[in-house]
Amino acid sequence: MKPQLKVTGNFKSGKNSAEFENIPIFVIKEDDVTIYYSPVFDISGYGANDLEAEKSLKISIEEFFKYTMNKKTLDSELSRLGWIKPKRKKRYNPPVMSDMIQMHDYLSEIINEHDFRKETMPIAVPA
Repeated sequence: MKPQLKVTGNFKSGKNSAEFENIPIFVIKEDDVTIYYSPVFDISGYGANDLEAEKSLKISIEEFFKYTMNKKTLDSELSRLGWIKPKRKKRYNPPVMSDMIQMHDYLSEIINEHDFRKETMPIAVPA
């Protein structure tokens, strides 16, 4: 039986900063490496333990935002990842897990073939 998963992240934007709440993270252990994967950003980080992997993921997400904000491609990238921005609102709605599974074959592979745990974590990206 597949686990029931739900994305509950929120995005607030303003003056080149971003704040997210309850971003789903899949934690996978392979050999001696811990991998933190965020399906809503399609970004991962890794390390020898949870602390290193979480730090690596946060750095990767921060770099993603720095790059896309600098290139003025944040809106198009979030849209490509399945985020929806209602008209006349500054908030984005994250993609639902079932859509992400359809978009990314490897996410289905993680769920079906690997031992993992799901966590949520807040992410703040400074200006």
